[in-house]
Amino acid sequence: MAIVPVSHESDGMRKIILPFSTLFSIVRSRTLVYAFALAATGTFLLSSGVKIPDFFVLVRLVISVYFLALATYLYNDLTDYEVDKENSRDSKYSSKKANYSQILFSTIGFFVVSILLAFSINMQTGIGSLVFLGLAIVYSHPKIQLKKIFVIKTLVTSSGGFVASLMGALAVNDVSYIGISASLIFFLMYFVNGPLGDIGDINGDRKGGRRTIPIVLGVKKTFGIILGSVSMMALILLVDYYFFGLPLVGLALGLTICMFFVLKIKKLFLRYENKKNLSHARTTVRLGIFAIQISMFTGMVLSKIHLS
Repeated sequence: MAIVPVSHESDGMRKIILPFSTLFSIVRSRTLVYAFALAATGTFLLSSGVKIPDFFVLVRLVISVYFLALATYLYNDLTDYEVDKENSRDSKYSSKKANYSQILFSTIGFFVVSILLAFSINMQTGIGSLVFLGLAIVYSHPKIQLKKIFVIKTLVTSSGGFVASLMGALAVNDVSYIGISASLIFFLMYFVNGPLGDIGDINGDRKGGRRTIPIVLGVKKTFGIILGSVSMMALILLVDYYFFGLPLVGLALGLTICMFFVLKIKKLFLRYENKKNLSHARTTVRLGIFAIQISMFTGMVLSKIHLS
């Protein structure tokens, strides 16, 4: 029987590749944080107006916001790490592929890189990143844990989304009402997607004694809040049009997306037990918010072309 020699070169290569494989697993496990980067991009384009945006600033902004959001989710997972292991609720990267120290160092690394990138853009964007970091801490820190307080949980998450989106305006030193309203629309997204997620988890949350919006108010009233949030988005667009110069094309496109949301949500109400449908709807809403921002931007560009 032939003896196959152990390749020290292969072992060395494995040791080099393993940390990157673990890091990739950690990043891949939280792909939904792309929504924060998209929102910041949309606000950046809106605040840049019809001027050609600085591509290198945009790249730094997107990476900064993405890493901020990713680090926030990882930090939240760290605070629940032992509980999740005890309950056998490992994430895709927890005790199976990465230990606590690996996730901790990744979290710190992402926070540091994102904040340094934000400050490299300008002071305002850097301060915005620190505010986001503060919200992440009060949301998940074991001695505070605002995530366990009814409604406050959604408010803090929404505020984080607002700050992330507003960083797009801060990056171009133009915090106009249009940029603020785009960030408010992203803020409202969490009063759509948050309750939708809670509806999908209602049975488990009820057994765990958690107080979520669907459990406290009931599913019917929760859908009322969701529809009310979409209506507020439409109202913001109307205010932008009548008082702050949003072109008619931008208004029409934005309201069309809001109407699509309403039809989608009404359809969900009839089959809210289907978790797959809820998940797809939440993805649609995330992309739809970015589409509203781009609709506003498109209206501004077409209006400028028409005037020219």
